Amino acid sequence: MRRVLLVAAGALLLAVPSPGRAAYGSAAAVNGADIVSADPVRDEQGDDASTFAAVSGNGRYVAFSTRARNFFADDDPDPPGAYRVGGIFRRDLQTGTLQIVASGDVHSEADDSLLTRGAQRPSISADGRFVAFSTAQALVPTDTNGAVDVYVRDMFLQPNDPGAYDLVSARDGSGAAATYEKPTPDTPGLDSGADLTGGASISGDGRMVVFHTVAASDLPAQAGATTPAFQVWVRDRQAQTTTLVSRAATGGGPAGGGTGPAGISADGTTVAWTSQNAPEQTTFLPGEVQDDSTYYYLWRRIADGAGARTRRITGPVDLDDPGCAPGTRVGPDPAALGPCYGPLTATEDGQAGIGSLLPSLSADGRTVVFLTGAGPRPNTTTGGGLDLYMTSMAPGVSRKQGTRELSREAQGNPEASFPLEQAALSGDATHIVFATERTTYLLPGINLAGPPRAVANHRDLYVLDLTTNTIERATRAAGGADSQGDVAGAPTISADGGRIAFISDASDLFFGDANDRPDAFVLTRQPPPLTTVTPPKQKPVAPPSDNSKDTTPSGPRLSVAVKLLKRFRATLKVKAPAPGTVRASAAHITTAHATVHAAATVTLQLRARKAGKVTVTVRFLPASGGRALSRKVTVRFRR
Repeated sequence: MRRVLLVAAGALLLAVPSPGRAAYGSAAAVNGADIVSADPVRDEQGDDASTFAAVSGNGRYVAFSTRARNFFADDDPDPPGAYRVGGIFRRDLQTGTLQIVASGDVHSEADDSLLTRGAQRPSISADGRFVAFSTAQALVPTDTNGAVDVYVRDMFLQPNDPGAYDLVSARDGSGAAATYEKPTPDTPGLDSGADLTGGASISGDGRMVVFHTVAASDLPAQAGATTPAFQVWVRDRQAQTTTLVSRAATGGGPAGGGTGPAGISADGTTVAWTSQNAPEQTTFLPGEVQDDSTYYYLWRRIADGAGARTRRITGPVDLDDPGCAPGTRVGPDPAALGPCYGPLTATEDGQAGIGSLLPSLSADGRTVVFLTGAGPRPNTTTGGGLDLYMTSMAPGVSRKQGTRELSREAQGNPEASFPLEQAALSGDATHIVFATERTTYLLPGINLAGPPRAVANHRDLYVLDLTTNTIERATRAAGGADSQGDVAGAPTISADGGRIAFISDASDLFFGDANDRPDAFVLTRQPPPLTTVTPPKQKPVAPPSDNSKDTTPSGPRLSVAVKLLKRFRATLKVKAPAPGTVRASAAHITTAHATVHAAATVTLQLRARKAGKVTVTVRFLPASGGRALSRKVTVRFRR
């Protein structure tokens, strides 16, 4: 039987997120966050935890994984004698629509035992149409291996439509499922096969998907399961090709080492992965410690074909320096300088483990951000906490030239020594989002904008704006205070840095959170504040016949229509007379705004904290400058 959490009437606010609703990026940012893991039709939060959220490149959709069981449609029953634990769902932030992508784990009703591992680790294409994930459920007829495989769902199609699901971990040149080495004991529905990394595994157009195999397999097209486990692969869904990425530098065979995460750039040209067995995959210099168990950040431009070499993103050596002659011996001195010495004092895994971390790529794959505990050469005084770096992989740029330190741990200062956690770079390489308990940032040239958390006792999201070199805390409670909970897991960010999706167990990011579980949320970047334009003094004009008061002189006017909704919500339909920005604001309600590029009618979503009459000021600022228009509207919010 499905267990459903019903939130008290009027407690849960589920308005569709609008620009400026839950925001970051300015000193006057709106507080709180918009919940994603909720059913706007039933007006319910999830009855169990959500675990990961991936935002589309255009910022409109969020695919999230959850254990909640109350999001399934009434006409979508559980299998006989079993029940499903959540799955992956997609939320349309423009319309509020919630759709299932694929079901989660299947358990026995008799003893609650796990029967089949369900959908996990979603990644979503730029337009939100395609969602990649892994599952042991056989979603196409050719999947007969009983193991975990990688799929892509086409959200234009219904789940039962032909072509709704595409098997990605398939043999080269066909749609046939891979064959994996059977474990002992063999447990169909639970066996390891292939998997992927949430939020980073699908190209912007949905064509290319990167994944790794967890068991020995017959990929790409072997006669038996003779390819060793832990290989990184890329699937071209259009050409139906499955290509090895983790290639040996000599011979091109499977090098392995793909035990960490892997991601692909939005344009599908570049793969980055966190790998062991790096000496088999790329060049090392004499004097370097060559340990196959050490993790390295690796990068390969797959668009350049089979001959493309695998490169290290960073580290203590600089093979891209034209002054570094092949075979030059290097020493272990972290302060040593010279052509062959790289930007870091040690390997990226040397001071703090990176096995679960993934470098984040720009849309073209040329810019990479990463975390490491190693300090910048020749600075040997930094601690072992994870810090943030950015590098350019453009042709002709050496590791030293291309690498920039973006944060630095301060030993002896608790507020400045907490490690940074998984970072994500926007596709346009202008914003980086990361989670940390750190509240103090001391690196010269990078300034903290806005107040930090009063006490460093919870993990917050921070956004580094590379256009202004400022870091700003993005997560606060809905009322503006420090949120009482942690950001969990890896955040994701849209292509322009305008939206961030994340998981948090804080119960005060919006008014009415009542499920006492981690939820999926989204933040929207606040645009620069509007410039106030004071109109010239005029004689009062006659009030209009509706419930609004025009506060502008004669000439173009704002037409405002009010529609009252239940649960402290309302919409305003505002007719803007020309290109510009429309904003509605008042005490005790969410601020809403929209930008129009021509004369048009826009809809603004309003939410109040309580029932009652509120005077809302609607302002229009022309894009070309000149007189602002303003109108006051009385809105009576209802329970």
